[in-house]
Amino acid sequence: MHALRHTLTRSTETLQYWVLTLVLSTTTALDHLATRAHRIRFDDTGSETTEKAVLTAIGLAVAVGLGAAITAVVNKYQGQIH
Repeated sequence: MHALRHTLTRSTETLQYWVLTLVLSTTTALDHLATRAHRIRFDDTGSETTEKAVLTAIGLAVAVGLGAAITAVVNKYQGQIH
């Protein structure tokens, strides 16, 4: 039982590390895209606002999807402990 808990804890920590890495990479990429879009269309504020809204929506969708995935994995492994 102790070995299973230890394995589960390590798996959860590893998963959290990779999810955080993915979220940070995605956020960095989205920020880079927004900066690039701003440089390309510095005089067209309407398009810039739309692009920022789209990039924000994509980032939010990624974050929500990752949250759901983490919840599903944690629930799956918690069932094995009990």
